[in-house]
Amino acid sequence: MTTTTTQAPVPALPRLEGSPTGGGSRGAFAFEWTKLTSVRATWWNLLAALVLTVGFAGMLGLSAEASSAKGVAVDEPAHRLAAQAFLVSQLALVALATLAVTSEYAGGTAHATLRAVPRRGRLLAAKTTVVALVVGAAGTVLQLAGGLTAGVLMGGGGTGGDGSPAATALAVGGHLALLAVLSVGLAFVLRSAAGALTSLIMLLLALPQLLGALGPGWLATASDHLPGVAGEALTAPDGAPYGAARAVLVLVGWALAAQLAALVTLRRRDA
Repeated sequence: MTTTTTQAPVPALPRLEGSPTGGGSRGAFAFEWTKLTSVRATWWNLLAALVLTVGFAGMLGLSAEASSAKGVAVDEPAHRLAAQAFLVSQLALVALATLAVTSEYAGGTAHATLRAVPRRGRLLAAKTTVVALVVGAAGTVLQLAGGLTAGVLMGGGGTGGDGSPAATALAVGGHLALLAVLSVGLAFVLRSAAGALTSLIMLLLALPQLLGALGPGWLATASDHLPGVAGEALTAPDGAPYGAARAVLVLVGWALAAQLAALVTLRRRDA
C-alpha cells in the first residue's frame, strides 16, 4: 500500500516593492531599521563603542590631571581629548556597519532581503541611510559622554579652548556617519566580514602610517587623503594637513566611491 504525503505549500516572502501599505522607500527603510535593531550584534557593538570611548577618554582625562598636578599645563580642552578616543572606538562602530551587510550573506538571509526589496538601488539606499543614522547619532552621543568624563577627571576643567563640545560632537558624528556609508558600500562589494574589516582597518589605521613612513612626497600626499587622516582633520584639526571643509570632501569622495561600487556589484551579482 503506497501512502502519498502532501506538504503544505511554503508561503512566498512578501515583496515590499509595490505593496499598497508600507511598501516603497518607506517600507524598505522600516525593513532595514527592524533588522538592524533586532539583532544582538548591533547592541554589543554600541556597548563596546561606549566602553572604549568613555574608558579611553577617562584615561586621557586622568593623564591630563596628573600632568597638571606636576605643573605641566594642558591646554587641550576635554572635548578634544575625548575625540582622540575614537581612534580606537570607531572600529566598533565600523564593525556594526559592516556586519549589518555581511551577516546577511553569511546567514543566507540576503536572499530574503533581495526578494523583499528587489530594487537594488532602493535596498542599498535604505540600508546605508539607516546604518549611517544609527552610527552618526551614536558617535555624537558617545563624544558628549566622553567629553563629560574627561572633563570630570580633569577636575572640572577642559571646557575652554578652540571650538565647542557641541561642535566637536557633531563633527565626530558626521565623520562616523560617513565612515558607515563607506563601510556599508565596501561590505556589499566584498560580502565578507573579515575582508571588509581588514580593508577598513588598513584604510583607517595602517596605510596612513605606512605610506607616511615610506619617504616619497607623493606617497605622503596620498596618505593625507585617506579616510583615517581626513577623519582626524575633521575631529581633531590641530596639526592636520588641511581644514575641515577639505576633510569632508575627502570623506564624501570615499563614501560615494564605495556606494557606487556596491551598486554595480549588487546589479551584477546575485546573493
